[in-house]
Amino acid sequence: MLLPMRLIPVIALAAALTVSASTGTTAQTDAAQETQNLPPAEERASEEQKRLPLFPSPIDIAPPLPVATDGENRDFAYGAFQRGWYLTAFSLATPLAEAGNAQSQTLIGVLYEAGYGIPQDKEKAASWYELATNAGDKRAAVRLALLYLAGDGVPQDKEKAGELFEIGAEAEVTEAIYNLAVLYQSGEGRPYNPGRALELLQKAAELGDAEAQYSLALVFLEGTEEERDERRGAFWMGRAARRGYVPAQVYYGILRFQGRGVDPNESEAADWFERAARAGNPVAMNRLARIYFAGRGRGADPVEGAKWHLLARSAGVSDLQLDGRISSLSADERKEAREKAQAFGQVIPTAAGDPAAESP
Repeated sequence: MLLPMRLIPVIALAAALTVSASTGTTAQTDAAQETQNLPPAEERASEEQKRLPLFPSPIDIAPPLPVATDGENRDFAYGAFQRGWYLTAFSLATPLAEAGNAQSQTLIGVLYEAGYGIPQDKEKAASWYELATNAGDKRAAVRLALLYLAGDGVPQDKEKAGELFEIGAEAEVTEAIYNLAVLYQSGEGRPYNPGRALELLQKAAELGDAEAQYSLALVFLEGTEEERDERRGAFWMGRAARRGYVPAQVYYGILRFQGRGVDPNESEAADWFERAARAGNPVAMNRLARIYFAGRGRGADPVEGAKWHLLARSAGVSDLQLDGRISSLSADERKEAREKAQAFGQVIPTAAGDPAAESP
């Protein structure tokens, strides 16, 4: 199982810097079985949630923060950055950076990498990160590693990226540990070593990184026969879910419903599906729709079930069986479900205005 690489954008760095069944017994039975056994379309959507590509969308982390006081100017530079006064931050940090202050060099690198207040220049950002790395700032090493990994501002060099991630990992920077695990697993930038990859992944998970916890859970739940351990998988999936990682909330809800690696609890499963659904996850929306149609974990409520299915379908998750369930509702119930869905979020209208029809 390939781990998703943790890429880190700087577009959100300023914020990060502020701190270091009513339709019959037979129908209910069918719906309950559907909750246990996903139809092919939803199964595919669920797999997409669990098996991310090697290079998914970037995930933000905080850039380096000052760890010791080197004078008021440097503190003022970070304070200005936190307030969005980027030119002021640049002017205050520049003399300190030129004098060799590692954290100020990193701050200038962040400004150039993101283009905050000054023209974006990844090459200059890499130069400042390199100076800061040589001066001992290990988080600057992680940012420089990411530039080498992507070939952004510097020639792509995964070996160099691996060396820099090692520096960050020694300082227990979780993002460096996670990405280093990916390199050892893929054999790119580091020698192929799945044992070392798993060791690093476990370390990042223990340090509280939610994505690492989720990835570690997948190893125990879906890895090789030797790796599989459902109880450990459920444990780490629950940890990631409680830290707010939405794909983990969906998966943990499934584990809770089915009693895999954890005591079954349909009510708690429904709670996890609802958390993820309210965060915008369409697979969780469709799971929650099934919960309401089946009356398991929640009281049977076909209107609420129809609402969540309409929201899931508008987000791209198809379920012909639930389309059929909506068709069996009265016209008033369908209207109420659509109004509730539209109050929660935009639903793509159907050509005929029929909630049970296929969306265009």
